[in-house]
Amino acid sequence: MIISSWNVNSVRARIENITNYLKKYSPDILMIQEIKTEEANFPFDDFKKLKYDSYVFGQKGYNGVAILSKNKIHNINTNLIKDKFKEKSKIKILDGKEKKENELLKSFNKNKKKIKKTIIEI
Repeated sequence: MIISSWNVNSVRARIENITNYLKKYSPDILMIQEIKTEEANFPFDDFKKLKYDSYVFGQKGYNGVAILSKNKIHNINTNLIKDKFKEKSKIKILDGKEKKENELLKSFNKNKKKIKKTIIEI
């Protein structure tokens, strides 16, 4: 299984680079951070054409994270941090096949101080 992580610094501005990467390396999961867009403007169709499901916790203008996966992911949770200013983005998943908790976390706050933790149990 190939799991990749990429700070894309705007998913819409880098869509060609991201889709080229997916075509060339075909990771099972791609975790992207700093997508800099809300879910309504996320390019779901571009990734669906490449057979990736998208799980998005976006934020306008800065931050935001997403997981692209070849396999369906169940039990998505984006409510991990009680942040009244909504400056942090995290996604937590529960793998549908293994029923093991997987935390695929990438977070950035407004001051660009990285809060980064990745735990993968497969």
